[in-house]
Amino acid sequence: MDARSVINETKITEQHVILYPDDLQINGDLLKFSAFWIEGKQKIQSFYIFKSENERKLFLDYNETAIFSFRGTVKQPDGPTNENQFDYQKFLKTKNIVNTVNISELSEEKDDRSELSGAPAALAHVHNFRKYLLNYLGQTAQPLGGYSQLLLLGYYDSDFSDPIEIINKLGLLYLFSLSGMHVFYIISVLRWFFAKIYLSDEFCSWFLLIILPLYTILGGLSASLLRSVMMSWLILFSQIFFKKTISGVTVESLVLIINLYWCPMIVFAMGAQLSYLLTFVLIMNRRISPIRLGLKLTAYSIPIVLWNTYQWNWLTTILSVAIVPFFEWLVMPAVVIGAMVPVLGALCNEVLIVFTKVLFLFGSWPLTWDYGKPPLFFVVFWIILLFLLEQRNHSAKVLICLCTSFIFCALMIRFPLQDQVIYFDIGQGDSTLIRERFNGCITLVDTGGKVTFNNEEWKKRTSKTTGETIIANYLLSKGISKINNLFLTHQDTDHVGNFPSITQKIRVDHLFVPDGMEVLDSFRTRLAESTIETNKIYPISTAKSGKIGIFKILHPFIRGEGTNEDSITLNFKLRNTTFIISGDLAQDGEKEVINLFKTTQADILKTGHHGSKTSTSKEYVDKLKPKFAIISAGRNNRYGHPNIETIKTLNGFKVPYVNTASVGMVKIVPQGQHSAKVETFLKGNGEIR
Repeated sequence: MDARSVINETKITEQHVILYPDDLQINGDLLKFSAFWIEGKQKIQSFYIFKSENERKLFLDYNETAIFSFRGTVKQPDGPTNENQFDYQKFLKTKNIVNTVNISELSEEKDDRSELSGAPAALAHVHNFRKYLLNYLGQTAQPLGGYSQLLLLGYYDSDFSDPIEIINKLGLLYLFSLSGMHVFYIISVLRWFFAKIYLSDEFCSWFLLIILPLYTILGGLSASLLRSVMMSWLILFSQIFFKKTISGVTVESLVLIINLYWCPMIVFAMGAQLSYLLTFVLIMNRRISPIRLGLKLTAYSIPIVLWNTYQWNWLTTILSVAIVPFFEWLVMPAVVIGAMVPVLGALCNEVLIVFTKVLFLFGSWPLTWDYGKPPLFFVVFWIILLFLLEQRNHSAKVLICLCTSFIFCALMIRFPLQDQVIYFDIGQGDSTLIRERFNGCITLVDTGGKVTFNNEEWKKRTSKTTGETIIANYLLSKGISKINNLFLTHQDTDHVGNFPSITQKIRVDHLFVPDGMEVLDSFRTRLAESTIETNKIYPISTAKSGKIGIFKILHPFIRGEGTNEDSITLNFKLRNTTFIISGDLAQDGEKEVINLFKTTQADILKTGHHGSKTSTSKEYVDKLKPKFAIISAGRNNRYGHPNIETIKTLNGFKVPYVNTASVGMVKIVPQGQHSAKVETFLKGNGEIR
């Protein structure tokens, strides 16, 4: 079997993997690891749910490479179903992984014949040593432990997530990811050390030739580390065996070709993109001053960073120049000395505490620019213009073109010419974005959320919500950092569970809830986890508010308790195309709405309660006379949504519909004259007339 072959969903039994202890990730009752699948002859990403707390404890203490037998289901990971959603499938491919396995049974092989030998055994010893170092460094005081694991071994500890988030926000993650700077630092220190003990430079070169490949494994095999080590290794190899020095451009080209052959998808990793581009720029600009070089490297990195993160921190330009000396002469020595000389660990830790406080201070300044995601054409165009600036011919014209295109692209992203209504594929939940043209007003109706059933403490997992990875990510990709209106239709978790996490990334001006929901304990708990102040909460009902902006309030009529029966129902119009959204309002409530608001109609119907038979009554559809319907339901959900009764109702009135579980994110773009363009992420486009 080819190492890159994709497998359709298949159940497998009596299979075996080589499991390295430093690849384990334990999150609550979930075990994640990448391992070599022996029978499949490929690397796989595996997931296993512990059956007991004792089993979890066994893996927490797991320190030796071993062969495990397993059974489970192997398949290609799912791709994104929303625009600009994190692409886990592509992420795994950048690591040469094309299949995942959901393991149902996992046990260590005790047979002596299962022992590793030869090259796999040598590799196992390196991984075991890395695990030992991770455990050792993890026991040191914070933040020394976190910095040492990150800078020396390329390991991101979840307990060190706050400093990493600040480092990432300031655009300095390239400094803290194992890369060329670290390899250069290691080589320089080793050459200095060997010179002090009177060993020849040639001996040091031979030593580095052996030790550098091992360090790529100890460092976690990141793309930037691989690039740097391979370049250094080839230069040393050429000097030792051919008595010649290969040019930097030549050796980088060779390394790029080798890496593309080994893992073609590596070009989609941000670390690899920055590593190869900035290394080339560095090679071509060795003779300029450090300040000019720092500014130039910053300029080249902006297109790549915006393409991947959609944001830029203005401090990055200054810090990327000013912090390098501090990093080389303060942070790295403190980490190395603190890790290797325990008696000086406390002093080094204090130095790192002060450094971290400075980073947090800088990170608290509101200097992040939410640019949005530029089209790939602009990213390539800007990099070409930056290279043209190197030639100094017509540099003024090139610079004007660069600045003009940069501003034009920002305006294009942030000020759409058409209204848009986006129905996110948020799983078994609801979330709808109304984006009025030129971003005149941004409204989000519900936020989605995952209902969890784990009550035992050891089973609880920590992870990013779909509110962050889907909704907030999409908003930031469009240059949107503020929601003008957030409507939470009712209290159910699948409609409101993500709102605290979204507010950590996106500011909310006004929060509207059904009258009475604002006093519920469940809502107050979520509110405390959010960044929304209590004076921005507005309980609404038809008795209190007839209209908010373009939104006509049709329900609730009176104060309630935030249940399905109290769901907010919104009717609004964009370019003569009318829409209606009603949360989980039941059929009785729908009938009350059309009886009270007799002229209400809707071209686009958001079916209530995910297509449940308890909503979308025949009377409701008959009265609204929709031309199109959207159902928001999770794939293979336990509730059987959408129910056959709802489908029969829509078919009976000849209302075409789409289900987010099948087509992914749905975007409606009103065209005028009661017509609209329908764009689905997975199935293509259409029109409503």
